[in-house]
Amino acid sequence: MPVKTHELGSSKSDFFKLFATGLFGCIVATLALLGAAWPVGHAESLAPAAMWAISQWWIAFVFGGVLLVLRGLLSRMSISTALAAYLLPAAAFMAIVGIFLAIYPDPGFRTDLFGFMPLILIFYICGFLWMTFAKSGTPNTAFLRSVLPAIVGGVIILGLVAVPVFRSNNFIYRNTFGWVVTKRAITNGELIADAVLEIRKPGTYDFAAPRYSYPDNKEQANTVSLIELGKITWGPAGAPKEGVPGIYPLQIRWEKNIPAALPTNLPPYSDEDMVTLEVRDPSSESKDLIFSVSANVSPSP
Repeated sequence: MPVKTHELGSSKSDFFKLFATGLFGCIVATLALLGAAWPVGHAESLAPAAMWAISQWWIAFVFGGVLLVLRGLLSRMSISTALAAYLLPAAAFMAIVGIFLAIYPDPGFRTDLFGFMPLILIFYICGFLWMTFAKSGTPNTAFLRSVLPAIVGGVIILGLVAVPVFRSNNFIYRNTFGWVVTKRAITNGELIADAVLEIRKPGTYDFAAPRYSYPDNKEQANTVSLIELGKITWGPAGAPKEGVPGIYPLQIRWEKNIPAALPTNLPPYSDEDMVTLEVRDPSSESKDLIFSVSANVSPSP
């Protein structure tokens, strides 16, 4: 029995040393990245430098893992448990992020999720402190103390980011509407756009077609842009009916500040070449905006 106790104590000590090495390496590498933000990331102040260093979090994490493995190999310690404790919370975080992005592959959502990844380091430190000051237990309890705070903390962080997104109109209505612009031209001093709206999910919607315009007057060069709501004329199918999905052709006309000709050689999907349809809630007093779809003119076949 004394031999077995000694072996458990030795194993726990090795795990503690190796996990501390990985965590120490990650922290040191993060500070090094912060210092490199000026010459490498071209940061001009502390805040952009910190943002740049945070965006490179994976470099610091990999450095910590490599340091853990090197110390284990050089000291002939068993690295499997310590490396698992180091990798498990990050792997759990990445797996959950992967599930969220499979459900909603939005670039902004992806940026927000990965942007909070470095905060897990705080929970890694909490786990390390818990393991340090809790003297009793076995290697198994030490392992749990090292990983639980980071896993729980990571889940909380992801929840705080994901729940508002999954409750947002952008997510709820993400596959509800299809929008194609077939023609855009200036006719008799009016800007006219022919388009087709597809409603895939039943609901009660109101529609508006805003266009930003600028007075063509040198004396009013600094005038704030105006918003003109285009006149919508629905096609043979008529206006969308409440609770009825379908395909609805329409035409939109704008009359104010129409240029002499449409601009050419615009970048793809530029604001000047986009036609936007806003979807609003007719049941609200101010007809709240719930979604919007934009498209440029479809290429000729």
